[in-house]
Amino acid sequence: MNGPLSYPSRFLYTACLALLLSSCSKENSIESEDPADRGEVKIDFQHVVKNAPLNFSDEYLNDWGENYTVSTFKYYIHDIQLIGKDGNAVSLSSDYFLVDEDLPESKQLELSAPEGLYDAIAYTIGVDSARNVSGAQTGALDPTLGMFWTWNSGYVMAKLEGRSPFSSGLNQEFTYHVGGFKSPYITIKRVMLPAPDAQIFLVSKENPITINIQADVNAWFSYHTPVKIAENPAAHSPGELAKKLADNYEGMFSIRKIDIE
Repeated sequence: MNGPLSYPSRFLYTACLALLLSSCSKENSIESEDPADRGEVKIDFQHVVKNAPLNFSDEYLNDWGENYTVSTFKYYIHDIQLIGKDGNAVSLSSDYFLVDEDLPESKQLELSAPEGLYDAIAYTIGVDSARNVSGAQTGALDPTLGMFWTWNSGYVMAKLEGRSPFSSGLNQEFTYHVGGFKSPYITIKRVMLPAPDAQIFLVSKENPITINIQADVNAWFSYHTPVKIAENPAAHSPGELAKKLADNYEGMFSIRKIDIE
């Protein structure tokens, strides 16, 4: 005999339905943990000054009319994620990477992401506070890579060195070693880069993609706050100048293009 379900029956039915829907939702989510459902994602960092490729032998001009050359340019990134078109974030890697202009292989990362549609990438510039107070470490955080302050027990988040006739430093050098993880001079930065032209891109097993990210050195001097070599030839410790430089280089990144193989 058919009729309305009793309260216990209705409760059991509702619970089963919710479980079924939850299972289906998880199965269709781009956050699937099955390695077989992941596609290859390459990240290619390209360093420039404005629109010119960065070359250590070339001279450039910043927005304040100061000409300069670059001899060192490197920075840490970690906690790399893709942002789905639905706003959900999925992890590509939680590892640390030291991107170094002097090491071409460091500018190309080979990762993977769950299959799905995405429209942005996000990552953190620098080394988080927990790692900063854990002493010298290994891998990308090995102090022999020149990004660890032994005197300060902390990491340099990003480093830019070069020469300029406007610098009052020794041999006309300017040296920006940016670090600091304590308020008010936090230099750890989280960036999210939308795909160009509001593009939505597909990650799949069949079609590896390459995200070409451009980093403009010139942003260090002018993206958010003016930093003139003549007035500030060196930053070697946490503080106001380091914070200004970090606020500037936060804006140096943009996605140039996304290639689908």
